[in-house]
Amino acid sequence: MCKYRATLVFFEKELEEIMSFASELKFDSKHILHQHVVSLYGSIIEFSSTIKELYTSGHHSAIPIILRSMMEAFVDLKNLCQDPKYGYSLTINSRNESLRFLKAAKENPQVYSELKARDPDFEQHIISLKNEVDDLKNKGNKALNIRDKFEKVCMAHEYQTTYSMLCTATHNDMRSLIERHMVIDSDTVSLEIFKEEDIDTLYELFGIASELLLRASYEIHGLLNSGEKNKLNSLRDELNRIIEKT
Repeated sequence: MCKYRATLVFFEKELEEIMSFASELKFDSKHILHQHVVSLYGSIIEFSSTIKELYTSGHHSAIPIILRSMMEAFVDLKNLCQDPKYGYSLTINSRNESLRFLKAAKENPQVYSELKARDPDFEQHIISLKNEVDDLKNKGNKALNIRDKFEKVCMAHEYQTTYSMLCTATHNDMRSLIERHMVIDSDTVSLEIFKEEDIDTLYELFGIASELLLRASYEIHGLLNSGEKNKLNSLRDELNRIIEKT
């Protein structure tokens, strides 16, 4: 079996088993940390399933875009599992996004009037959000950009390599666009929609997805003491054997 096919078969098996393990997870529904990490893990599983469906449908060009979101979710999950206070940085980021939206809305008279009509306390909400951000910062917390997030969990190399590669597809980088749509012959250039992906590229993408899904599973099952470590280790050994053969 070629390395591409072996990776795809493993990914499909891994996803099925991971979903089975996830259905048995026990967590405190009133604990904000548990709510957050379980939701992130749910998104990672959904992203994994989406990648599988995109492959099946032949819409390969969207896989790196979903994979980028999956990687970002994993980095947040890993940070939260290792340091629950990381959640305060995510709160600051979220509140700052809300403030940017609300302040921009104030500059548009029509939007401002609509928001004011729907929410008479619109102005107070801006003040409350700003106070919350200031309070969190005064306690030593800070906003984090995506690079900061990767570096906090010792993934600077992954940020500079894998994540950067995935971003080229998401941001419509010229290299990615040409590779995705141009068919170049000796003297002609033509456009192709849903161009068949290079086999080695697909192997690499499914390898990344398999690794992220497995690492995320270790993090969440470890945090929640699920007792599924031996089953995860079996998947780890199987993936390692595929990697060693490539």
